[in-house]
Amino acid sequence: MRPDDDHDDHQPLFIRQRYGTRWVYHHRNPAGLALIVITPIVAVAALLLLTHGAPR
Repeated sequence: MRPDDDHDDHQPLFIRQRYGTRWVYHHRNPAGLALIVITPIVAVAALLLLTHGAPR
C-alpha cells in the first residue's frame, strides 16, 4: 500500500468522502485541484449569464 501523503501524479481524480457515499475531487491530483478552482468560477459565471439574459 502507498502512504496517503504521496504527492505524485498517480493519485485518483475522485475519492470517496470520509463520511457517506459521496465522491469528491481529490486535491492531491493536479487535475482535481484545477477542477476545485474552476468549478465555482464556472457556476458563478453561468448564474450571472442566466440573470442578465432574463427578460424584464
